[in-house]
Amino acid sequence: MVGLPESRTVRRGLYRVLRQPLSAVKGSAPAAREIGVTLALLFSRRWWWKTLIVLLAMGTMAALGLWQLDRLDQRRAFNEQRSAALSAPPIDLSNLPLPQGDLRDRQAVAQGEFDYARQIAIRNQSLTGQPGFHLVTPLLISGSDEAVLVNRGWIPVGEADPAAWRTFDEQDDGPLPGILQPTRRRPDGTVSDIPQDTVTGWYRLDVEAIGKTLPYELLPVVLQLTPGNGIDLNSGRSRARGNPEALPHRIEPDVSLSEGNHFSYALQWFGFAVTAAVVYIAVARRAEFRDN
Repeated sequence: MVGLPESRTVRRGLYRVLRQPLSAVKGSAPAAREIGVTLALLFSRRWWWKTLIVLLAMGTMAALGLWQLDRLDQRRAFNEQRSAALSAPPIDLSNLPLPQGDLRDRQAVAQGEFDYARQIAIRNQSLTGQPGFHLVTPLLISGSDEAVLVNRGWIPVGEADPAAWRTFDEQDDGPLPGILQPTRRRPDGTVSDIPQDTVTGWYRLDVEAIGKTLPYELLPVVLQLTPGNGIDLNSGRSRARGNPEALPHRIEPDVSLSEGNHFSYALQWFGFAVTAAVVYIAVARRAEFRDN
């Protein structure tokens, strides 16, 4: 890369211009001249490699800012889809086949008979900091030869004995309202292995894997029971020992449509890039001024 000739005359010219701050130069022509001299300084033999490093850093910061804006667009699109799903009319799971498309967060109702003999627990689930399980029970859908896994809610670790789960049987035979959730596969997208303990050994609600242990077909979604819709789903349900709340504890759906901090993070990255440029130019000008 060809740098600015390092002659005494050129360095004196740089010194005369750089001894003044940018704000002290008035008029478009002198300002353009000073910008030209500053650029010549930054790409001179002494500074060009440092300038290149700063430009690379600024480019990285700007790219991170654009990435945050892209994440913001994705979050807004997800929120729009989720808002539409939550406001759509409930799906009656008795009316098969299911509608096409993404059914995540769609409200749904189901009626049928719980298969309590084949209910399972999903491990490592917490509620307000307390460890526990999610109790999942297959529901044989009325008028159908298929079933749906129903996440009935949270139970504490002290209630992990399957022999005691029948105390949590549902007393209400009416339609069960909830929201639909997708299967939970491994992070790499593959179906989970079947654990040796097929009752309390599950770590995720993987419909495909759990379905291999059942004698009937499962719908490809999970019905998560919720406490809403004006229905008192706690009435007639048992309480755990020393626990005044009805169990399983219904899981409140996360209806937050927050956009997160992506926009502020983007502004921060763009601000870092601008700050890096201003500081670097100031340092280079001051160093050239001091050396001359």
